[in-house]
Amino acid sequence: MASLRIAVLGAGFMGGTHARAFHKLEDIEIAAIYAQTGTRAEPLAAEVGSRRTDDLASILDDDSIDAVDICLPTPEHRSATEAALAAGKHVLLEKPLSLSMEDAEAIVKAAGASDRIVMVAHVLRFWPEYVELKRIIDSGELGRPRFVSAARRQPAPNWTDGGPRGHLTGGSLHDMMIHDFDAANWIMGAPASAYAIGAFNPKNEAVDQAQITVSYDGGSATIDGGSMMPESYPFTSRFEVLCDNGALEYHFRAGGRSFEVGEPTNVLTVYRNEGDPEVVEVEQSDPYENEIAYFVDCVRNGHPADRANPADALAAMHVSIAAQASVASGNPGTIDT
Repeated sequence: MASLRIAVLGAGFMGGTHARAFHKLEDIEIAAIYAQTGTRAEPLAAEVGSRRTDDLASILDDDSIDAVDICLPTPEHRSATEAALAAGKHVLLEKPLSLSMEDAEAIVKAAGASDRIVMVAHVLRFWPEYVELKRIIDSGELGRPRFVSAARRQPAPNWTDGGPRGHLTGGSLHDMMIHDFDAANWIMGAPASAYAIGAFNPKNEAVDQAQITVSYDGGSATIDGGSMMPESYPFTSRFEVLCDNGALEYHFRAGGRSFEVGEPTNVLTVYRNEGDPEVVEVEQSDPYENEIAYFVDCVRNGHPADRANPADALAAMHVSIAAQASVASGNPGTIDT
């Protein structure tokens, strides 16, 4: 099998996570790590057998590079995606699509006009417990899903430089809670409106804690969380789905300040209308590695990335933008899809 050559754009937390996942796959060559400075990029490039460059044009002009993985700051997503597609590269784009609906729609339009694979890295679609939860719902065993209740809470991320980053991330609505917006859409379908109450974090200059209610045809989702928890608070996420004939609950709680510390809670439970609760044994695998392997398979076999496509990422953006507008106005934010 011919080697697939990838360039990773960005050497931050997600750039490093993706690069290491690519490095574990057979017949993958990481042709370059693009970053403006070498502080993190040089060690990362050495770790994955690559090189660091600050010349993006050299990557885009290199016909031997098949695909780019865009893990740049969110305001750079549109320009990088459009340039990569114009250069004939396949694109894996870290979520969210962008910080504005204008840029998000432009990315989706560029993807639709290209014959290249474009995938958006919404990792919960590759997280083993979420995948199993979705499988159970799609089986029809529990009937139609009616309500989603989700939470995602953590202290301020420790992979930043400590300064305000709201202008780069959009705050927790766009950078963190969009995971649950996407997961809720995955279960419930197209969102119709969102009402949100949020707290502005002056340290990050963004809304970093919020409660959001999203309406759907025949149901709703309530999503709570953010990144204003105390430093000692462990990363915690919960995702519950109430169906006609039962419910599912996935609960994850880190054992300490991060994923790497302590013994986490990681339990998926099915509650049926009759009988005892069932704790589902889920085969464990790294969700980021699953995501990267799926992208590689799509590129190699010419399959569209239906599992994590730009249109679905845009639907999640519709919720985050509507929630942001709702926080500002105090009124429900409408979604015009």
